[in-house]
Amino acid sequence: MMLSRRNTLQLYIYGTLMLCVVGKAVEPLISTVALRSLSEAETRLPCRHEGDGQVVQVSWSRFRASGNEERIIMYHFTEGLKEFTDFVSKMRFESLDPTKDATLLILNTAESDDATYVCKIATFPSGNTDITIKLTVWSRPISNVEAVELVEGQTFRTAATCRAVGWPQPRLTWDTDVAGQAQNRSVDARTVSSQFSLHPLRSLDGRRLDCLVWHPTFDTPQRIRNRLVVHYPPDVWIEHRGKGEWYVGLEDAELKCVSGGNPKPHNITWARLEGSMPEGWRPILTAH
Repeated sequence: MMLSRRNTLQLYIYGTLMLCVVGKAVEPLISTVALRSLSEAETRLPCRHEGDGQVVQVSWSRFRASGNEERIIMYHFTEGLKEFTDFVSKMRFESLDPTKDATLLILNTAESDDATYVCKIATFPSGNTDITIKLTVWSRPISNVEAVELVEGQTFRTAATCRAVGWPQPRLTWDTDVAGQAQNRSVDARTVSSQFSLHPLRSLDGRRLDCLVWHPTFDTPQRIRNRLVVHYPPDVWIEHRGKGEWYVGLEDAELKCVSGGNPKPHNITWARLEGSMPEGWRPILTAH
C-alpha cells in the first residue's frame, strides 16, 4: 500500500508523540527542594508520591560534598522496614505507612547533617520518582563578653572582648555612648571576636558597653550586657558637722572623712598632727 506524503507525516508525528509519552513513563521525575534547619532541632524532609500507580518501595540516601552515598532507611511494601546502622534512632519515617507518606524526620539535627538528601519512590507501572533536598543546617551563636578591670591613668587599651561562634558566622557590634575603637577579627569560618579599646578615665566607671550579636537565626540582635569597671584612687577631704567655728565646750563635734574611689577604701585611719587624738573621741563607721 502506497502512503501519501501527508499520511507519512501524520504517522511520523504520531510515532514521535508515542515515543515521548512512553519515554516520560520510564524516565525518573527529579525534583529539587532547598531546605534550612537549625542544629539541635527536629528537621522534616517531605517526600510523597502524587502520581498514579502502586508504590512498591521508598528509600532515603544522602550525599556529602565528596559525593559518597550514605543509605539511611528503606521500606518495601511486602518486605517491610530496613534501617541502616549509622542512622538507627537518629532518623525515621514520619508515617507508619511510608508508601503513602515517605517524609523523613531527623530527630536531633547536627551541623554534620548538612548534606543533599534523595528520596527514591519506586512505583508500578509508572516507574521511579526521585526527590532531592539540599539541606542547610544553621547553628545559633554561642557568645560571651570578657571585661577587663581598668585603672585610671593607663594607656589606650582593650576594655572588653566579645566572642561568638555560630553558622553562618555571626556579626558583632558594640552599643555604648563612650568614645573608643572597635576591632573585629574572624578566627575561623564560624568564629568572630571583637575588641573595644579606650582611654581609662574615672568618669567611664559603670558606663554601658554592651555587645550585640547579629545572626540570621535572630529576629533582633542578642544583647550581652556589660558595664565598664575603672579603678581610681580616692579624693579624700574632711567635713565637719554644724555651722561656724568650733569652740571650747562644744558637744558632739563631728568630723567626717569623705574618700570616694573605686574600689572603696577598706580602712580609714585618723591621726592628729600635734600628737595623740583628743580624749573621749571614737570613730563612727558608716556604710556607703
